[in-house]
Amino acid sequence: MANTPALISIALGLVGFWGLLAFLRALRHVAAARRKIASLVDIHLETLARRRLTLVKTDHYGLVDEKPWSKEYRYFIDKLVMPQLSTSERGAIAFRREALFDELIAAPVSRRAQELEASLAMAKDLSPAEFEHWCSMALHAAGWKARATGTSGDQGADVIAEKDGITVVLQCKLHRSAIGNKAVQEAFTARKHYGATIAAVVSNAGFTRSAEALSKTTGVLLCHYSDLSRLDALLASALAMGQA
Repeated sequence: MANTPALISIALGLVGFWGLLAFLRALRHVAAARRKIASLVDIHLETLARRRLTLVKTDHYGLVDEKPWSKEYRYFIDKLVMPQLSTSERGAIAFRREALFDELIAAPVSRRAQELEASLAMAKDLSPAEFEHWCSMALHAAGWKARATGTSGDQGADVIAEKDGITVVLQCKLHRSAIGNKAVQEAFTARKHYGATIAAVVSNAGFTRSAEALSKTTGVLLCHYSDLSRLDALLASALAMGQA
């Protein structure tokens, strides 16, 4: 029994040693998870920021509704982030998962959305006609030959743009509330009338579920005005998927 203290000391040392190893393994798993999450956010940052701009709305009373964006945020985490993490990585970040997501996803997306908003500098008192002109100029800056029709008899086309043999007709909607079916129908009609390759509805607001459903069957693209700088990529994706 004289060696009992020594044995206890050895046992405690072993426990401490294995505990330290477990702690170091957990740190490695956390670091690996952080790298994977940061990489995914880097790949999808522009899309996430633009979705945030589209989905976070302020009503007539100044109240902010983030529910649609929160749903999109959780979708990104559940469908893209979590499947990329190993069981060990998920376990390692479990105790501070939401704080980690806030740091690595929510914060950079919010900053990028603010940067996009500032760079676009969309005036609050912009008129519908001025918005059409702004969309035309944004497409010019992206390499398109574009013009605002500026007429009441435009057959649903507020802006007509051409590039590399592709013609796009755009309905430009500057609204406080979500855009409905009518704009999609007008854009679809304009595409037929002008023989355009594709039609799009561009807005500062979001779109109703009904408008989103109709866009899928008509092939009309639904865009936030911040999407105009990357319209080429959106059109290429839509055309490749046979949506147009």
